[in-house]
Amino acid sequence: MPVDDIKKRQRYDRRNAKRRKVTRDRMNQEVESNLPESAGPRYSLLDEIKGTPYYGKSAVINDERAREFLNEHIQVMGSGQIVPGQLIIFDYFEPKTKEELEYYDASPCTIFFNVVTTPEGKRVLGFNIHYYPPKMRYNIMHTIFNIYKPMLSKHFTEGTKSAIDAFDYRYLIDSLEKAGLGFGVRMYIPQLIKNVRKIPPQMWHVSVFTEGWFKKRTRDAIMRYWKLWQKTH
Repeated sequence: MPVDDIKKRQRYDRRNAKRRKVTRDRMNQEVESNLPESAGPRYSLLDEIKGTPYYGKSAVINDERAREFLNEHIQVMGSGQIVPGQLIIFDYFEPKTKEELEYYDASPCTIFFNVVTTPEGKRVLGFNIHYYPPKMRYNIMHTIFNIYKPMLSKHFTEGTKSAIDAFDYRYLIDSLEKAGLGFGVRMYIPQLIKNVRKIPPQMWHVSVFTEGWFKKRTRDAIMRYWKLWQKTH
């Protein structure tokens, strides 16, 4: 490519990046100014999701916008501080068996279920929402929120600091499996979980716009999985 063409491309990329940042900042300011303060009787997570400026936009760009918003508003915490019922997002860059994994998300957004003991040692068991197409993800999270709404409402703006009362993750797993939606239930090695952010229920409608950081070429495979699921359910 000629030097002049390269320079033109670089100028275009810089202008485009600047426009994207302006749009991202404007949208995130709108989200911040409209954060719900409580989850009253009429609160609907699905309505909140549809009411964000992200809704209906590019999934890739929304991931950038949503992550920036969450990073600005939520501090990193230690993995030892997570408790069952929390929605967390974290880095998981080096899984023990990453070369053997068919699907691998380097930045899961997960409802933490519990720490379980396996033959290989202790594992964090959770439900990673990134394994679902956006519209399916919105509805699943809306349903989960409604199941635990009385408990989540008590810790709406700060998130839970202790295990959610009556949070029965086995019931949730069973319900997901019966609906054919257990694909997102995953295990993680505690020592490899880094940069944990606890997402309060107040911001669940933002978290659903984050996307998985799949290190392998698996996004198409995941989409094929869900297309097959739609044909059989």
